Amino acid sequence: MAKQKDFDTFLRNIEPSKTTVQYVSSVQNSLRDYLRQHKTYSNVHKETFLSGSYAKHTSIRPTKEDNKRDVDIIVVTTHSQDDDSSKVLQELYDVLVASSTYRSATIQHHSVGIELSQLSIDVVPVIVDKDDDSLYWIADSEDGTWTNSDPKGHKKWSTETNQNNNNNYKPLVKIFKWWRRKHCPGGVKYPKGITLEKLIADNLGDSSASTEDFLIETMQNIVSAYKKAYVDAGINPYIDDPSGKIDSNDLLAGYTTDDFKGFILKLDEHIKLLNDNGSESETWRTILGTEFPKNQESKSLYNLLACKTASHRQKSAWPMARGSAVIVTLRVEGADGSYVAYESNGQPLSKHCSLHFKALTGVKAPYTVKWQITNTGDEATRAGCLRGDFYDSNEGVNGREESTLYTGTHAVQCFVIKRGICVARSKDFVINVF
Repeated sequence: MAKQKDFDTFLRNIEPSKTTVQYVSSVQNSLRDYLRQHKTYSNVHKETFLSGSYAKHTSIRPTKEDNKRDVDIIVVTTHSQDDDSSKVLQELYDVLVASSTYRSATIQHHSVGIELSQLSIDVVPVIVDKDDDSLYWIADSEDGTWTNSDPKGHKKWSTETNQNNNNNYKPLVKIFKWWRRKHCPGGVKYPKGITLEKLIADNLGDSSASTEDFLIETMQNIVSAYKKAYVDAGINPYIDDPSGKIDSNDLLAGYTTDDFKGFILKLDEHIKLLNDNGSESETWRTILGTEFPKNQESKSLYNLLACKTASHRQKSAWPMARGSAVIVTLRVEGADGSYVAYESNGQPLSKHCSLHFKALTGVKAPYTVKWQITNTGDEATRAGCLRGDFYDSNEGVNGREESTLYTGTHAVQCFVIKRGICVARSKDFVINVF
């Protein structure tokens, strides 16, 4: 497994730079001032506020290939639902294009888009709901109608979801956004924006775990929730709006079944890659790109082979069925009670540490997890404890506690058993003890 410090470094690498944040702040403030102070539009203008990723602090930095930052500005107007919303968009367009700064303006479906240097701005005119002043209606250039929305509610929901998940939800959203940018092919729409955020929130793993475990569990939960029941059936799920004030708003309504299928199958492909190759830095660099730190430490293949080829290692007694994945992670508890993550075949541990293994899998319950423990070395041989057989979980359904009693190289492998068949098998997790 990759180290927490590598994920911390990766998250810093994909954050917008201070220069970017300052530039965005300057540009959006200037535009908002322009609308507020405009000699005629000031009569229509009530207020403006930021929406989208910059408002929710889930934005990521642009890449060289995609050097535009996306900024959403909501313009609250004095218009009403009796007004033709396409004319409201036209009015905003006329005001913006009159300025030499905003001559790139174009009317879009629900907004006026402006292309500036390294910045794409969506300016969205809205009206206040007559029964709830926290809700807004968004213009539609195609049919002149208004669509209900709750941008401030989305921001509040995002903040609360983050707080309820140890402030680890928003970093996770950033990782998924970066993954989406790296892997979404041209001509296909993977879920983005509030749709992606809600998909993630509906399928969160254990937010108290490491970033790696949290990410893997969430990836597996998403695939488990939607692949068989929806993708394999050729339909899209209904993803409800997180506002709580808007009924019957399916966030996936604008996505085709092929769009959603591509998204889920790519996630499934990367889960299987983690299962086959292990959650090492090189695997994450394949999944998340070269912004993820490269591990400079060499791994000893000899250590792994010593366990895999041990004569006392028993063969699996269960028929194998391919298709699912399970990944083993480990937290090591030291003598002082502190916990640290440990990557497979990492630096040697001292004796008498407690080892807390966890099986991360998207297999739907009920199932059981069996653990194969294989020891090597003179101490384990003299103690008659080379093992090599299979054990039940002893920390919940998915966990196994062991300890570092003997020097040498040891391996742990887990098997997910469902109806007498092994539906997922992990790679060997190697532990070195000195």
